[in-house]
Amino acid sequence: FGEPKKNYTKLIASVALNVVLVLGIVAVLSAGNTDASLGRGLAVSRSPAVGARVLRTAGNQCLRVSGRNPFSRVSVSAIHAPMTAAATYKVTLQTPEGESVIECPDDTYVLDKAEEEGLDLPYSCRAGACSTCAGKVVAGSVDQSDQSFLEDGQVSDGFVLTCVAYPTSDVTIMTHQEEELF
Repeated sequence: FGEPKKNYTKLIASVALNVVLVLGIVAVLSAGNTDASLGRGLAVSRSPAVGARVLRTAGNQCLRVSGRNPFSRVSVSAIHAPMTAAATYKVTLQTPEGESVIECPDDTYVLDKAEEEGLDLPYSCRAGACSTCAGKVVAGSVDQSDQSFLEDGQVSDGFVLTCVAYPTSDVTIMTHQEEELF
């Protein structure tokens, strides 16, 4: 399947941060006190949604929340945000209708971004397993390691499957090139 496109260090760091935050919240919630002095006829339970103490009378006819905010001891020093934004490249698509230029992030397939911009390009499988979306790179470069249809010679001749091609630089692609493959 080729080399992975991305370094997963950022993803692992993000998951680790979220796990630490969840464990901290669970620790704060589990440190609550039991309220034995609430009196007879009242049952204390924990609300699964927020962890607040809930008092119920016999028959669950009255429901009220008591106690202080279970999150009052939780402090957050930073809001988690993506560490870096994806690089964006200028993709020039030479179609039979004319030339169109789109800005495409390096983590978005060229075909997907072209559709978002209202361009009508040919496609079928959207998995890099057919030749319907074939194009030819005129200038620049793409990462199409997800494709499984093109032969090495076709790739070295510049053919690209736009449904699984990520731009790796500003690139110009002639679209509608399926007939030229054979």
